[in-house]
Amino acid sequence: MMKFSTSIKHFQDAVNKVTQAIPAKALDPRYENLHLFLDNGSLTLYATDGELSITATTEVESTDQGSFGMKARTILEFLRSMYDTSVTFNIERQQLSDQGLIDISTDKGRYRIPCSFESKQEKKDKDFDLELTLTSADLLDIIQKTIFACSVDGMRPAMMGVLLELENNKITAVSTDGHRLVRCIKTCESGVETKKRIVIPARVLSILQKLTQDDTVTLSIDTTNNSVRFVFPNLILDAALIVEQYPNYEAVIPLDNEKIVSINRSTLYDSVRRVGKFSSIGDIRISVAESVMTLMAENTNEGESAQEEIACVYSGEDLVIGFNSKFIEAALGHIETETITMELSSPTTAVILKPEKEEEQQNLIILVMPVRINN
Repeated sequence: MMKFSTSIKHFQDAVNKVTQAIPAKALDPRYENLHLFLDNGSLTLYATDGELSITATTEVESTDQGSFGMKARTILEFLRSMYDTSVTFNIERQQLSDQGLIDISTDKGRYRIPCSFESKQEKKDKDFDLELTLTSADLLDIIQKTIFACSVDGMRPAMMGVLLELENNKITAVSTDGHRLVRCIKTCESGVETKKRIVIPARVLSILQKLTQDDTVTLSIDTTNNSVRFVFPNLILDAALIVEQYPNYEAVIPLDNEKIVSINRSTLYDSVRRVGKFSSIGDIRISVAESVMTLMAENTNEGESAQEEIACVYSGEDLVIGFNSKFIEAALGHIETETITMELSSPTTAVILKPEKEEEQQNLIILVMPVRINN
C-alpha cells in the first residue's frame, strides 16, 4: 500500500503538463496511461505517445515508495471537475494481481478509480552529443514566428517541422509550406563546432509553447538516435526528430528584389483583412505606385468588390502582384515593428517582408509566393 497527500491544484498542474504528451485520440492502449513513481516526498509523473514523452517532478507529502499507472483521461476529468482542496491518494494492490484501486479522499468526498502496477520501465540512456541553453523568451519567440508556416501535408514530412540550424553563436530557425517561408535568427552560446541541422516536429513545438516557464531551457540533441530533449526546472520533454532531409530553403530566397516599399504594418494588416473578405477565392491584388499602395479584391459571382489606397514610401516602377490574402495577413501578424519593408521584383517573384528596424532586419524575414492574377 502507498499513500501521498497534496492539493488538487498542485497535482493538477503537474498532470496537465505531462498529459500533453497523450494525443486526443490515443489509438494504442499502451499510451493511455499516466505513470507515477513515488519516492518519499517526490512524485514523478510520466506520459508518452511513443514518439514524445514528458516527465515532471513535484513535491508531495509521503514516506512511501513505488510505481503505478492510471488512465490519464479518468484522472484528468476528475481533476477538472474539482475545486482546490487538500487531497489524499491511497493506492492498494489487489491480491496476486497487477491491478489495484486508488482511494481518493478530500474534505467533501471519497472517490475510487482503478490502477495498475507495472514494472518500472527501463529507460534507455540517451547519448546527447550537443547541448545549448536558451532563454524561454527566445525559444517562445522562435516557435511563435515559425510554427504558423509549417506544412500540414503528410506527403512532405520534413516540412511538417521547423528546421534548426545550429552554429557556434547562433540558431537559424526555418519553416515553410511551399507557399511561404520564415527564417528567424537568434544569437546563443552553443559551442557547436560544425553546423548541425535538426528538424523538430510542429506538434512538439506547439506543446512546448504551453509548457515553457519563465526561465532558461536546455536543449540537448542525440544526433545518432535522432532525438531531442528540452529540460526545464522540474520538467523534461523528449521527442523524436524528423529524419527526412529538409529542402534547400536558401535557394528560394530571392537575392535581387530591388523594389523596396516601406509601409505602416498595422495599417496594411487591417486593409488586407478588410479587402480580402471580398475575394471569391481568397486572392488579393496589390499594386504599388509612387507613394501609394492599392489593394483590390472581387467576387464576380456575387458582384462584390473592394479597393483601398494606403500611403507608403516607394519611388520605383509601378508593379501589380497577386497574393493569397491569408498568407500576407499571417505574415504581417508575425512581425512586431511599427513599420515594415516589402522587397519586390516582379509579379512572379516572391515578396520578402521584414521588420524595418535595422537590427531586426537581419534576424527575421518572411517570404510569400505570389499567385497568378487575371487582369
